[in-house]
Amino acid sequence: MVTASPVPSIIAAMMSRARRRIADHFHVHHAISAEDAVAFVPQSRAEHSQFARMRARGVVREAEPGRYWLDTAAWRAEAEARRRMLVPIVIALCVIVAGLITLGYRG
Repeated sequence: MVTASPVPSIIAAMMSRARRRIADHFHVHHAISAEDAVAFVPQSRAEHSQFARMRARGVVREAEPGRYWLDTAAWRAEAEARRRMLVPIVIALCVIVAGLITLGYRG
């Protein structure tokens, strides 16, 4: 039997946690507009890569050098896009697993 490696799911969880920590930083400081921008320094490699991605996608915006804010509309849109992509995958996996379980029963 071939088993799947847990590494991809661990990495995905680390990236998700880093995105949440970054968003939490801006929410805690109420930095949700250019006028409320605050400094942010990534604390880990995961945060650094996610911060760069969030900036590239317009989720985190720079008001002035070194001061950033979270575009909450872009944050919600990105979360919704992720959900729209993952829901059909999860449904398909559930159907496959149910089919395999059904094949295992020989009545």
